[in-house]
Amino acid sequence: MFTLIFVSLFVAGWLLAGLVPWMVFWVATRGNAGVSNLPLCLFAGVVGGLAVPVLGKDDAAGIWLSMLAALAVPSLLLVARRMSLGAVARPPHQPAGEPHQE
Repeated sequence: MFTLIFVSLFVAGWLLAGLVPWMVFWVATRGNAGVSNLPLCLFAGVVGGLAVPVLGKDDAAGIWLSMLAALAVPSLLLVARRMSLGAVARPPHQPAGEPHQE
């Protein structure tokens, strides 16, 4: 029973750490972070946090490192998604002398 409580607290911490980058991005873009990114950030936070003990760092420093990973992975995911959407939203480069197409 204590193991279940212990693991549940870790998962809740990783979920909270995964929520923070989305919330910061949501406030920074005035609500334009995308609700579809929220479950993706939460999942990435749990996966990033779980990756640290799976890879072998399971001491006291590993706890803090897993929380840092649960914060960093969704942040990197949001940056990558925003950069990829920015590339799609930009119009293609028009060579000089070509008429503008819409």
